[in-house]
Amino acid sequence: MKSIRLILGQWSLVLLVLSLIMPESRAQVLAKPKGPVVLTVSGQISQHNLGNTAVFDAAMLQALPVQELITRTPWEKNVMTFSGPSLKALLHAVGSRGKTIRLSALDNYEASVPMDDVTRFDPVLAIRVDGKPLTIRSRGPVRVMYPFDHFPEINIELYSGRAVWQLQHIVVE
Repeated sequence: MKSIRLILGQWSLVLLVLSLIMPESRAQVLAKPKGPVVLTVSGQISQHNLGNTAVFDAAMLQALPVQELITRTPWEKNVMTFSGPSLKALLHAVGSRGKTIRLSALDNYEASVPMDDVTRFDPVLAIRVDGKPLTIRSRGPVRVMYPFDHFPEINIELYSGRAVWQLQHIVVE
């Protein structure tokens, strides 16, 4: 009886040690989209749901933790409320491992964003503005928005160029 307890105790210890030294394996598996794909993420990511990419429909983006960002933009005079998941939350969901992300819009416009922007400014992937869903006509369905009013130093062309509207693809590099 003592030898069985000893063996069980040793196995418990082995499992505990393995759980501490093994890489995070409890990451959520990305579901497959049920609706039209509005955003694709590829590159240096560990979570995929379509080949080597992670694709999201509107419902999947709405299921991520939603943030509200109240700010003016370089293009509109009025204060607006942008809501959607943070870029940080999306990159976490796909297991991002890069130092830079490349944002591509429907019109093939591209912007390169250092990961430092993601941690420092926490841009939002807006899917709603002032409570209304973004459409292609209203610069959606996904629009990267920086907190321009919160950080006066980013009210320059460099950052307005990173606030990509009609975002369709993110490549983690």
